[in-house]
Parts: sequence; structure tokens; C-alpha cells
Amino acid sequence: MRKLYCILLCGFIVLSVLGCADKDTFAGANREERIIMSLEKTYPEHTFQIVKPYDKYNGNYYAVCEDEKGIQFKVHTIMYDNRYHFGCYDQYLVEIEKKGNFINKTAEIAKKHGYDIRYDEDNQTLALVIDVDHTVDTSDVTETIVEILNAAPTLPEIDYPDTTFSTGVENYFSEPEMYKLLYDFVTEGKNIVGIGDVPINQREEEKATIEEAVVEAYNSAMKNKESY
Repeated sequence: MRKLYCILLCGFIVLSVLGCADKDTFAGANREERIIMSLEKTYPEHTFQIVKPYDKYNGNYYAVCEDEKGIQFKVHTIMYDNRYHFGCYDQYLVEIEKKGNFINKTAEIAKKHGYDIRYDEDNQTLALVIDVDHTVDTSDVTETIVEILNAAPTLPEIDYPDTTFSTGVENYFSEPEMYKLLYDFVTEGKNIVGIGDVPINQREEEKATIEEAVVEAYNSAMKNKESY
């Protein structure tokens, strides 16, 4: 009986180990392989390769990757790198948008409608700035946003990642920078009193959803302005 118990216990342990191995996607994968796995999870229609491994270059840590069409971009700021968790940021969309002259086009559209554009190169964010010290037409803000989205180059299909981590639960991702267009409602030229965002690959058919979000952000901005 004791012998049978030992055999059953050993069998259970072996099955448990094999089960864990099946779930351990990262088994034997180095950092560069994890970067590629994460990129191909976020951009399922594309394949990638490492051009320069993740290391320190000119004072900053990053890797240079390339898609199947030869578009090169940086992957940086590895947040987690352990058995179950891996997370990083990538500039794949940033490079595609730059090649499409998207930032300059955005600035021209904003100026035409009487707004400003703020491009933060350090954080790779792009924001439409609306001054609430003047009369604001939310319909025009919506039209401006839609016009900007229509000016964007064709972006890849994006499976936007779940960036949360849980103990013992495997998750890996690459979070795309400049995935969204921000819109900031400001007072006195600089104080942000209301914010919103919209994915740059949002379809024009969803204009009603965009306008609803713009109105909500504007109403919130006007309430916040009263406290200034």
C-alpha cells in the first residue's frame, strides 16, 4: 500500500511539472526572443527580428528591431523580465507615423481649426490642445479629431495588450507608443483641466462615440476650470 502511494505521488509530481512546462512560454527564451514574442503578440499580422540586442547605447537602454518590410524601430524600458512576466514599450507605430509625416499633418489640421498640437518627443505623445478660455465648439473639436485620424498612415492591426500582472499567471506584452491621439482642454494656455484620448486607428464610422467622449471631457474641463 505504501509502495502504491509512493508511485501515485511520484506520478502526480511528474504530471504537475509537465503541466507547468506546457504553460511556461518563456522556458529557454532569452531577452531578445521575449521581445520578439511580445511584439508578435501585439502585432499579430507581422513578424520581427532583432537588429541590435537590448543594451545601453548613448546612455539609454533599448533594442533595435525590424519588421518583415524593413521598418526599424526601438524597443525600450523593460518593466518585467522573469519566468512569468515580461513587458516593454515599442516605437513601431511611432516610426510608421513619422514615415507618413503624420505629426506635421496633425499640426497643419489643428492650426486650420484654431487649435495647437503638442508633440512630446521624450514620452512620444501627441496631443490636440483646446483653449477653454475661448468659446469651444465640441462639434468642431470632433471634426478636427476625425480629420486628424483620417490623415494617419495605414497602421498595423493592433491587439492592445493587457498590461496587468498577477502572481503565477503568465503575461507578456509590448505596449505601443503613440497608439492614441490625446486631446487636452487647457486654461491660461498651460493648465490642463480636462483630457481625453482616441486610438489613432479609430474608424470614422465611430464618430458619434468620439463626439460623446469629447463632450464629456469638455464638461468635466469646465467644472474643473471653476476651481482655478
